[in-house]
Amino acid sequence: MVSQLPRQGADLLLTIRRKILATPLINSKLLPALPRSLRWLLRKAFFLPYDLLEQISGQRDELVPPRSLIHDGSVDQFRRVGEVVVRRQLVGIGGLQENDRVLDIGCGVGRQAVALTQYLTTGRYEGVDIVPGAIAWCEKAITPRYPTFHFQLADIYNKEYNPKGKLQAQNYHFPFADATFDFIFLTSVFTHMLPDDIGHYVAEIARLLSERGKCFATFYLLNEESLALMAAGRSVVDYKYDFGVYRVVSSQVPELNIAYDEAFVVETFEKYGLELNQPIYYGGWDGRNSSSPHLGQQDIVVTRKSSTAKQSL
Repeated sequence: MVSQLPRQGADLLLTIRRKILATPLINSKLLPALPRSLRWLLRKAFFLPYDLLEQISGQRDELVPPRSLIHDGSVDQFRRVGEVVVRRQLVGIGGLQENDRVLDIGCGVGRQAVALTQYLTTGRYEGVDIVPGAIAWCEKAITPRYPTFHFQLADIYNKEYNPKGKLQAQNYHFPFADATFDFIFLTSVFTHMLPDDIGHYVAEIARLLSERGKCFATFYLLNEESLALMAAGRSVVDYKYDFGVYRVVSSQVPELNIAYDEAFVVETFEKYGLELNQPIYYGGWDGRNSSSPHLGQQDIVVTRKSSTAKQSL
């Protein structure tokens, strides 16, 4: 009976949480209005009972972080979701190879890293994130078991995720040499960054990619269809504050959730020598019925070094 309590408790908590986050009034109005410290405290308190039950019952998977520590993406089925992202998105859409040198920008608590330990058989992995607790957990849980997987903190200021950060994103220099990586991916990173910061990151990504390198990134893209669906109330998120090339959920904490004009995103990549791999894969965030072969809410953009950029290497 004791062994069933964590699973039963998790099912109940996750059902409640899904219903809460599926409500636009709560997701786009009430939660953004709360102070950041209170939002994060409520998140941890919400999952603390389950984490305690799991620890007491001895059911904790050593490569799955406590739910109260997970700040990015779904808290349910940590391993399965990571495996789906790797198999269907990074490999299936992005073309990730087993021998690639990989940089995971915004690695979080290692959801994709854990899955990649079984895929990058001859490659290597570097993970970077701005959340200190996430990096600490990855260094403790993953690196000792998989020595080719490394993690480091980028102490970048972000009003939502690292308000005590010392550096500005547009001034951060990734501590790797030029052309170090064959595959760079960012999941739910640009959705929390402002335009100048995105431009700097794309410039750095172009510097870091090898001649055959690719960049896989997710966005909330604003185009004619997504704007119409949002106006019709079909979108899960309401980006009501319009700043031209981007829209936000909260004017007080813009980094909480940001959507970008699709043309701006493509032009930004092209500006730094990265050309679009067609097509763009649209997610389900705006309520459209998508037949894309991937799971998830966000839109997927894959770019590669352009022929001009290759000639200049």
